Amino acid sequence: MTTGTRRTALKGFLAGASAIGMSMTQAGAQTATAPAKPTGPIPKDWIDPRTGHRIIRISDEPGALGMYFYRHVYTPQGDIMVIKSPTGIQTVDLKTWKVTPLVTGAGNDLLFAARKSRDIYYAVTDPGEALPADRPKTIFAINVDTKKKRQVARIPAGQISAMNADDTVLLGTVAYGAKPLQPKDKDSLEKFGQAEYAALGPDGKPLNFAKAKGVRMLERWASRVPAELFTIDIKTGKRTVIYSTEEWIGHVQFSPTDLNLIRFCMEGPWHRVDRIKLINADGTNLRSVHTRTMNMEIWGHEFFSHDGKWLWFDLQTPRGQVFWVAGLELATGKRVWKRVEQNDWGVHFNVAHDGVTFASDGGDLDMVAHAPDGKWLSLLKADSIVDADLPSYDDDLITIEKFTSTRLVDMSAHDYRLEPNLRFTPDDKWIVFCSNMHGDNHVYAVEVKPTRAPVKG
Repeated sequence: MTTGTRRTALKGFLAGASAIGMSMTQAGAQTATAPAKPTGPIPKDWIDPRTGHRIIRISDEPGALGMYFYRHVYTPQGDIMVIKSPTGIQTVDLKTWKVTPLVTGAGNDLLFAARKSRDIYYAVTDPGEALPADRPKTIFAINVDTKKKRQVARIPAGQISAMNADDTVLLGTVAYGAKPLQPKDKDSLEKFGQAEYAALGPDGKPLNFAKAKGVRMLERWASRVPAELFTIDIKTGKRTVIYSTEEWIGHVQFSPTDLNLIRFCMEGPWHRVDRIKLINADGTNLRSVHTRTMNMEIWGHEFFSHDGKWLWFDLQTPRGQVFWVAGLELATGKRVWKRVEQNDWGVHFNVAHDGVTFASDGGDLDMVAHAPDGKWLSLLKADSIVDADLPSYDDDLITIEKFTSTRLVDMSAHDYRLEPNLRFTPDDKWIVFCSNMHGDNHVYAVEVKPTRAPVKG
């Protein structure tokens, strides 16, 4: 699509949000105000009366947050997790839930935990007037036990998002001249982990968060600026550009097990992009993960299974109507689609280490599912759909399954402008998530095994 075509698309969107399928349902309009917060002190440990599952508040400091749902945050031994706080980077003992400062200073940007060593990686951005993405950054690693710190790399612009499975290569992106998605807004950045999107509709009135985000995403997608996907050899410091484009790229990750496999996405309105890409670590064999078969089919929020054998993603056929968690077995090309009910759809999904147990963090009425009862964190387990004899199955076709959900956390008081970003603990006994259900942002964990039966009604 040409730049002119993209600009025309942007004008069409601004003339009416229905141009990208974002028209509000009557139900969606009900979320004009934030949900009411419970009063009183924030509990530390309780049983959700509506689900019967135990929840603990991990963080002590208001404003604490976890990492994006696929970022690696655990030590190889599975005993320590890292989280962010307004005062720096903190470790969490997963046996006692004790929180300990690791790196002090609000300017230390937590990146990820190493997969082989007990090092935690973070970035410090140089001061200046330019946007953080356009300023130089220094990448550091600190050991969780010895607290010994070392400088790992320095980049003139962009960001480091991942590291390979043997802790030898960093992976990053940079875009030259890209404008921000929305005006600078420090308060909303601290409150929701992202700046508040702001845009006006054709009637001159402010759009809600979901529609405003659509406007800003379309603007950024239409702008077309030079961008690079690059690696840095930690030992030598060599920077290698493995992919150059004028598309908007993001969500870059190494496979957790395959040193040669990188996943990234084409950012932008999901129905306009060929979203998920795979590429070899040397820049060869660029390929797509999924092919659109209908108008308004969308897919994204992709993540690897823990063993690196599967790539999973949110698939909608079409957008906002039929929901799946779709999987691609990377070695064989086998595909499995797991059907998700509207009220079980989530901003993000994640998978346990067994490879078959999934979880959803829910969503509010403004989001793409427009679920009337979707504000839950839920456990998802799939069963095969068999209408005839299994020997009739064709292994080259997609295998269809259907999720059954178990509700874990009542998120009715949560403001979904903050994404919960759920993840399983290494022993799969807990799911860690972020929430503002009590007003302040905190990091929580819910026990997968129920403590007692939920209260009826």
